[in-house]
Amino acid sequence: KAGFTLIEAMIVVAMIGAVAAIGTPAMQRVFLDLRTRAAARSTADALRIARAEAIRTGNPHVVYFSAAASGNPPATDPVGAPLGADPATGGGPYPVLILRDGGVGAPNCRIDPGESQQGITAQRNVAWGSSVSGGVPVPSDTGLADHSSGSSFRTPAGAPTTWVSFAPNGIPVGFDAACVTGGVGSGGGAIYLTNGRRDYAVVLSPLGVVRVHIWEEGTGQWTD
Repeated sequence: KAGFTLIEAMIVVAMIGAVAAIGTPAMQRVFLDLRTRAAARSTADALRIARAEAIRTGNPHVVYFSAAASGNPPATDPVGAPLGADPATGGGPYPVLILRDGGVGAPNCRIDPGESQQGITAQRNVAWGSSVSGGVPVPSDTGLADHSSGSSFRTPAGAPTTWVSFAPNGIPVGFDAACVTGGVGSGGGAIYLTNGRRDYAVVLSPLGVVRVHIWEEGTGQWTD
């Protein structure tokens, strides 16, 4: 009966290897883009959850980011308390942490023992900041702070920071290390995420609306 020769089998194996070599990097890029999009959506969901819970409970809810900002220690609250331990990073800080501020005692913009917390798990090979958008901020980003570290949020005095608080009425407000909060309009800003080839921005409006944008290299602008 007809069969395969050793040479024919070797040719087939070589062809499979060539196809795999070509396809594997492409698949890796696809999965990396999916993880980056998932990270952006998780960040957006964290802001939406914090706003909804602030309204529901009547307690301010703070969202902390582990992005480093000038003058503020990365991955901590204003007094240096770490942002939990994320199993995805081997116990490193959560990239995003939601805190029910005032769940124990009066609201103080700090992570206190016993207060309800919810951490957002990190996505592999996704970093803070932007790499292909050339530092161009999203037009709707009202934070106006330097976002190269990944955060354009700011204190009421205008200093860059890595947190935002939602008041019981759902309005985001900025605050400083002493927990001095600003008024309406002080909590708008954005978080920027990148995987080295795609940039995402999660924008929080001054009234609490959250939108996710992606940088389109073809048009050179941010789109929904």
